[in-house]
Amino acid sequence: MPPGPHGRHNGRVRLALVDELEEFIRAGGLWDEAQLNALIALLQADATERGDTIAGLLTQPLRSIGLRAQLGDIPRRVASDVEGIVYPRLWKIMEGVRDDMPDGELRVRIEVFNRRLARCFADEQLAAGR
Repeated sequence: MPPGPHGRHNGRVRLALVDELEEFIRAGGLWDEAQLNALIALLQADATERGDTIAGLLTQPLRSIGLRAQLGDIPRRVASDVEGIVYPRLWKIMEGVRDDMPDGELRVRIEVFNRRLARCFADEQLAAGR
């Protein structure tokens, strides 16, 4: 595949998919159920149809946010904490793809994304139990 404007893209992650992630961030779509579900569907489609494992891995943390939102109102502090995790983590993943980072390093970034979200939700549960 010839290099694009951002260099050779990594693995099977499409640069157009990275552009969609960027638009999601720009639009602040995290708390909009339709936008979040559309992004998850897009990532899942790339994972299934194109064999993009990175896109498939990205669906996991985003689904966890959707599941948490279904449980009820998210306190403002928790929502701020989640945004403070999601948007920077997505930027790091987008930058990694555009910088031709190896898939293994992208996987580590997604793993960190998952762990930070899990810790945030666990902290919320601990605070609610006090």
